[in-house]
Amino acid sequence: MGLRTFEHRAITLALCALVSVLSGAATAQEWAPTRPMRLIVPFPPGGTADLLGRMLGQHLSEALGQPVVIENRGGAGTLIATEMLIRSAPDGYTIGLIASPHASNATLAKNLSFNPITDIQPMTLVGRTSLLLVVHPGVKANTVQELVALAKAAPGTIQYGSSGIGMGNQIAGEILKLRTQADLVHVPYRGGGPAMNDVVGGQIAMMFNAFASTLPLVQAGKFRALAITGAKRSPILPDVPTMAEAGVPDLEIYEWFGLVGPAGMPGEATKRIHAETIRFLQRADVKTRLAQQDVEMIEQTPDQFRDFIAREIERYRDIIVRANIQAQ
Repeated sequence: MGLRTFEHRAITLALCALVSVLSGAATAQEWAPTRPMRLIVPFPPGGTADLLGRMLGQHLSEALGQPVVIENRGGAGTLIATEMLIRSAPDGYTIGLIASPHASNATLAKNLSFNPITDIQPMTLVGRTSLLLVVHPGVKANTVQELVALAKAAPGTIQYGSSGIGMGNQIAGEILKLRTQADLVHVPYRGGGPAMNDVVGGQIAMMFNAFASTLPLVQAGKFRALAITGAKRSPILPDVPTMAEAGVPDLEIYEWFGLVGPAGMPGEATKRIHAETIRFLQRADVKTRLAQQDVEMIEQTPDQFRDFIAREIERYRDIIVRANIQAQ
């Protein structure tokens, strides 16, 4: 072989190798947005979901190199936000949180315009928080069993508030009724705030409500906390028993939040956003800050989150049917 021929072949092989390396690098390159993204939160500003959404949005913005705009779309038991999300282009630029009412809406919402499992691209459950069962200080009950006894002694006189039909705190109240046969009267409100105000004022006796929003009123002496709906006691209120410890088994319920996109998102976008969300959930500073709100961070694969949603829908459907809960 001549020197020129050898050199020509060497150059050709080197070019081929370079093309192969560059091609492999392009294939391995992660999806990245080239314009701002939006993250839809299904509640007004100020609550646990809003805090989670804003913290996650800031993390994603820093990790992906584009602004992540938070859009709060409260109302209709999270349906407004979910419908907006599902109608968005499935290009990876619109994502959002869903919450526990997503499970009850599957049964309660009349003429639901979407499939709550197949019309979303699940990514991961993000976090969950227990509910506190609280009563007005004037209620003559220091334990759950004493509260149940009061309700049984005077059927129909103990009212409990909720954030609305099908919301997690109503579901918790209906489970309590089913487990104990106590005659409690449900009073739905337009949000947890008005319900809490009426418990503080003594217009209604009790309610279940998310830990973070209820805690300040417990600490201020406006509420008496009887039990927590989580599987274990909270280190923030270590003297408050779980519902199981209080004598009501199988009343473990949480307000949960998960990240989804519209169905049909590109696989690479889903993979990248999921990976960055898991990194967010693993951050020590995030865990510390949210633990102060009694929020437990949870990591799941998209398939695990889809299975979780399906189980929650079936669980809520069973309770809704047995309690004869009707949408208004």
